[in-house]
Amino acid sequence: MIQRPRASWAALWLAALAACGGGGSGGTQNNGSGAVQNPTASGAWADLAISGLAYSTASVSGTTSSTGGFTYRCPTSCETVTFKIGGTTLGSITGASAISLRELSGGMTDGVLSEITIRRAQFLIVADADADAGNGIVLTAELAAVMANRSLDFSASSFDADLASLVDYLRGDSRLSTDYRAALKAPTRGVARSIAEQAEALARGVLVDTPSASTSPVAEVRKQVLRVPDAALVPYTGPSVQIKTLYPKGLRPTLGAGLTLASGTTSGSVQLRVVTARGIAVPAPHYFDGINARSAEVLVSSDPNGLPSLGSITLSGNTAELGALLTLRAADGSTFSGRPTPTDSSGSDGARNLDETLQPRSPEFDQRGLDPAGIAEGEGGTWVCDRRGPFLLQFDSQGRALQRLGPAGNAGSLPDVSRRLPAILESRTAGLGCGGVAVRSTSGEVLLAAGAALNINSRTANAARLLRLVGFNPRTGVTRQFGLPIRTSEISFRVLDLESLSEQRIIALVRYREGSTSGPIRWEVRVIDLTSASDLTGKSLTSGPNAGLALEFGTAAEIESSAGALATTTTLLELGALGWISEGAEGIARINAQTLVVIGQANGGITSRIRGGDPLLSVTEHQVDRNGVITPRPAGSSSAPIFELIPAAGESRQTLLWSLQLRQPLN
Repeated sequence: MIQRPRASWAALWLAALAACGGGGSGGTQNNGSGAVQNPTASGAWADLAISGLAYSTASVSGTTSSTGGFTYRCPTSCETVTFKIGGTTLGSITGASAISLRELSGGMTDGVLSEITIRRAQFLIVADADADAGNGIVLTAELAAVMANRSLDFSASSFDADLASLVDYLRGDSRLSTDYRAALKAPTRGVARSIAEQAEALARGVLVDTPSASTSPVAEVRKQVLRVPDAALVPYTGPSVQIKTLYPKGLRPTLGAGLTLASGTTSGSVQLRVVTARGIAVPAPHYFDGINARSAEVLVSSDPNGLPSLGSITLSGNTAELGALLTLRAADGSTFSGRPTPTDSSGSDGARNLDETLQPRSPEFDQRGLDPAGIAEGEGGTWVCDRRGPFLLQFDSQGRALQRLGPAGNAGSLPDVSRRLPAILESRTAGLGCGGVAVRSTSGEVLLAAGAALNINSRTANAARLLRLVGFNPRTGVTRQFGLPIRTSEISFRVLDLESLSEQRIIALVRYREGSTSGPIRWEVRVIDLTSASDLTGKSLTSGPNAGLALEFGTAAEIESSAGALATTTTLLELGALGWISEGAEGIARINAQTLVVIGQANGGITSRIRGGDPLLSVTEHQVDRNGVITPRPAGSSSAPIFELIPAAGESRQTLLWSLQLRQPLN
């Protein structure tokens, strides 16, 4: 593993700003031949901290330092600095104290990162010595020698094929280390763009895109990385040396399960309320107890910062800062944990809670287990919904539960749960009980969106043409149900969060795959209009082959003829078109009529893997028995695979916040 300097990108940026810029200082110098030259000025890569990169000006040449530093001169105006790796010219720029990839020649197109910049990032990630651009780019002298006669044209239409050919070439050159060649892989455009954008946002506080295309509904995107104080980090005490090395002070809490504008926000800064998920949880092999194989997770820490919590985020100028976390508590003062509720109780889907040795934790379950998925401020406190039950909870300003509502039904009861939500919610898709919550502006009705279509009798999860919204009015105690239509082309449709727009209109952050289970992922912001939506309470199909069954068994036409109109939806924007790739998109808040903020959840910046087994199988495609023996599912041959926690990919380690300035205000 390449040893990196431990200075943060922000520190590198500040150091670069402090370095001598412009024409330098200290007068002129003699070059030894009688000619008088200006002194050199210092610059540095502020974003990716590229070290070992060859550079040259009219008077200076060298390779960038371990912190990405270089020199140049400014006799009257500053020299042009050209950067190369072997025979490939990365680009040129006028010398400056701090530079970024987007500032190279041709770096921007129509207000956003150009295709050339994205390709430069792809190339640098390939060239990086340890295949981890999240900790900077290191270029070795051996790579420069191997690349001496190789060149890439970042504007060529054949670039993708040329980059693939270069990767094959590098894999076959024994002058390069075995580890480097084994890890070689060309990143996607999306990954390269995200890494470049995050690196600059970390260094400069914000990266601003101004899409100029007339078809874009967004005039400006301010992309930021959330700064988390050390006091809010989650200690990691497990065996992973990689994780301890990368996160010596601890892991980031799982912020962003839900987001909303805090009441009392002034024009000077933006205050957001955020709720965490259950904690830092990574996939584990299914746990086989001798009878059943159950889905399982490793809940990494029980530290207070890793428990379900409320937090505040301040957006001001070029910073996004997390304030203190407030642990959520039950009415009696005991803390909610992220552990699953006991098997067969309300909210349980039978999932197991394991430690890093893949043995059941002690205690494994908790009657007050909670996995938040949304947050909204309403009358009398803060509302939070839960992915498991689903549960709907109201908290006071101290984070203490005022009420905890769950679905009526047959599952075992839990303490402090009032079973006042519709029983049909017990058929939620596992882990997707709630996707978001919002409060209607006039009536105060609290709307809970199921995270996915209900899975009635385990038959409708992937076929239902509606997703249920449940309204609970805290003034009257009355519940209602509405339907959000799911198009036939929207596979694995999810609601990730809700935000109130008016009494009848709600903003929803949704995710789906287009066309098939392997189709492209879409993250959309939609406006839901409930003006003409019918109350679905007690309704079932009255026509078609499934007459008498739940509405989830019907076609769109059968649902409408049986139960009335569903809500209408309008797509406002698609995040992927703006460069969003984070699987953890979870929260959305409305700041004003033209500004939305989206947050992505990073799960502490870690993930899990199976090492030594079939590389084509994921963690969840394995199972582990009570003796810790891991085998593929279904059982098959294996070469003693090992389960371990590792850092997430470089593009997935940070908590992202995007502020979206719309061209047209929302009504």
